Amino acid sequence: MKKDTSYSFQAKKGMEVTFEDLHIRHINLLIDIKNKELNKWFLKMAIINTFDDLKIFLNNLKKNKNKCIIAAYGNEIIGYLNIFPLNKKESCLKISKPKLINKKCSLTDKQLTLGLIKKSISIKDIKTSSWIINADINNVDLISTSREFGFQPLGEIILWDGSDLKKSKMQNTNAYALINEFQNINKQNILKIVNFIRSNQSPLIRNILDFDQDDILKRNNSKSGALIYENSVLCTILKDINYQNEEIYTLTISRYWDKRFNSILKEFIKRFFEKSPVSYLKTYKENSQINLFLEECNLKEKNHEIILIRNTIVKNEAKQVNIINQSLESIFEKLSPQGNPYPSPFPLKTK
Repeated sequence: MKKDTSYSFQAKKGMEVTFEDLHIRHINLLIDIKNKELNKWFLKMAIINTFDDLKIFLNNLKKNKNKCIIAAYGNEIIGYLNIFPLNKKESCLKISKPKLINKKCSLTDKQLTLGLIKKSISIKDIKTSSWIINADINNVDLISTSREFGFQPLGEIILWDGSDLKKSKMQNTNAYALINEFQNINKQNILKIVNFIRSNQSPLIRNILDFDQDDILKRNNSKSGALIYENSVLCTILKDINYQNEEIYTLTISRYWDKRFNSILKEFIKRFFEKSPVSYLKTYKENSQINLFLEECNLKEKNHEIILIRNTIVKNEAKQVNIINQSLESIFEKLSPQGNPYPSPFPLKTK
């Protein structure tokens, strides 16, 4: 609702007098008014002011697009999850990990999770084409439950902890000079940064996430930015909006990374972890080069997750099976190039 703009003065007899917009919450003040014509006008204005406030509230809500799905048992909430868009176009929706609390009903955890996810994917509009769930790699229940609703493994990610990163006793002077090429994201470099990120994503991830300049700017803050040297983007760090209550940042390195810049990157990462608040870096498991480098920088693996996607791209490709003579297994392999045996509701055939 809109900001409270009421004012008050202390009257002589100690009674406080407030000055505020007439609102439907003041209905009790209108009951005692004897003048019917004035009372009718007051009521009309109270309704108009209330709806003005409601319009502001709904406009802000539309921009937010957050939804909370609950599992209720009697008058108790026994489970919940959150849904929110990952891009401005709202074509990709993130489903948070289900939280089960104070379970007193006869349903199993899996049944509650099934119900929450089923309700989540039913909430969509014409723009929605994808749903994403991040599951801990060892959370077999969530992975298998998601698979029952058609979610497929898109890839694996690693979250890195740098809290134990020890400060070097000697600074690398060359790295120190070049580290100043780190730039915050702004209107002057945004196009260059967007093109860099897109060029270093797989085509499938690029199509599903479908980020544009506004989405990148939304992920920008004091710890986000790009290392730009001689007009070329070497790497970027961006706030990851997949995580609402954690400080997770995606690290993207050029596919043509030159090892001569390793000392710069090491100093760059060290400075990132020195800044508040406590944060973690996110990389894709398939990027073995950068993951090995982060291990050499004494970063520790905090968590290992799998990305699960339910997407119309799979349906569209499945319709073309007879045309391009592909098996469903080959379509699924595109979503899971590693071929890892993720839990599924049915055994996948092997070639």
